[in-house]
Amino acid sequence: MNLFAQVTSVSEGGATELLANLSIPMIGFIALILSIVRLGLLNPLSKKRPAGMARGIAEVCESLLVALVLVFLLIRPFLIQAFFIPSESMETTLLGHTAGQGGHTDTVNDHIFVNKMVFRYSDPQFKDIIVFRAPKEADGESLMRGLPQVENVLIKRVIGVPGDTLEVKDEEVTKEGQKEMQKVVVRNGVKLVEPYIKEAMESPGSSGAHFAVDQPLKLGSDEYFVMGDNRNNSNDSRFWGVVKRNRIMGKASFVFMPFNRMGKIR
Repeated sequence: MNLFAQVTSVSEGGATELLANLSIPMIGFIALILSIVRLGLLNPLSKKRPAGMARGIAEVCESLLVALVLVFLLIRPFLIQAFFIPSESMETTLLGHTAGQGGHTDTVNDHIFVNKMVFRYSDPQFKDIIVFRAPKEADGESLMRGLPQVENVLIKRVIGVPGDTLEVKDEEVTKEGQKEMQKVVVRNGVKLVEPYIKEAMESPGSSGAHFAVDQPLKLGSDEYFVMGDNRNNSNDSRFWGVVKRNRIMGKASFVFMPFNRMGKIR
């Protein structure tokens, strides 16, 4: 199992990825150009009424200017943002795979809306699926390539909230008459029942998984423990530690593409 290939980055989606990733300075530059064009076409010092085409172009510039301000300076930073899922770490809840890889016959990348307002007046809850800016330690791929580690945007499920004690431990189970060991999550002394995970965690796990694996982990007042639903293909808190509250960006709320998967995220 290639751990470093399991990072679940959440890339921004929308009409185009280029538009979704426009920086604030670029937005300001575009707004300036639109304003100059509009003023040039509707010169307030001129007594002449602008021609029909000029007036139409000026109105389009004005509409684009308003939309730009609303979407990029209000909605995206504070309310709702679109992302797409590029990897398998949250399957089968959220799909992100390519045909021909891992036995898949199709290519599916869920496009989701993330509610960025909800955590401004409340805290993430157990089992919420959240988008967050991960610490540099989570960037195993760059480490493997000898590059500086960066803070990627990831998506995972909240398995532990402040005050919880977590432990990932072995449990003996019987399958088809054969006894085997598998990993289970124990939260505050109670084994979790997790119908949302793709398959049972394999045992033994990767040697890189130490947090809540080597011994019980007590979460601090601003700490969250997150895991992918595809437990055997997820680089998560088991490998690099907790997520601080101030790193959490929003709650994954709705799949809007592909259309046959449209619906609320649970």
